[in-house]
Amino acid sequence: MKRTLDVMIVPVGREPEFKTLESDESGSFLKALQGCVDGPIEPLPWLFDDAPAGYCNEEGALGATFLDANRAVYADKAMEDAGFLSQLDFRTPVREGDLFTIVFGDMVFTGFDPETGGSRDISPEECERVRERFGGADSIDSGASELLSLVLADRLRR
Repeated sequence: MKRTLDVMIVPVGREPEFKTLESDESGSFLKALQGCVDGPIEPLPWLFDDAPAGYCNEEGALGATFLDANRAVYADKAMEDAGFLSQLDFRTPVREGDLFTIVFGDMVFTGFDPETGGSRDISPEECERVRERFGGADSIDSGASELLSLVLADRLRR
């Protein structure tokens, strides 16, 4: 029995987009979610504390190019308070506003039902959270801009 799932896609180089996915014949959305990120999915639970739940391609940074750099993710106060380590070196605790990581490839966001552990339709409020964090020219260009800055800084150190 086919079902649908409302999601938000954050594509490389474009504004976030609302999309409705269809389940496979068994009712699973895994293949549809994998299709959104072009491969196996990896959760991004630290982005919104699963409200909404985010996913990217688990191999997104492997073999990635400048053109695959999607969005820079900057640490928030909760990440600082929790002692998150920078995903750039895995040893430096982040402070609010620090570059935490760069996500490569498209991202997809769904609603999350903590009672079932499964996906549900993304709510209008969750859609707005995605748009606020990942919409606008500054956000759209953030992944590529930060990657370029990191590459140039590395070359200047040599």
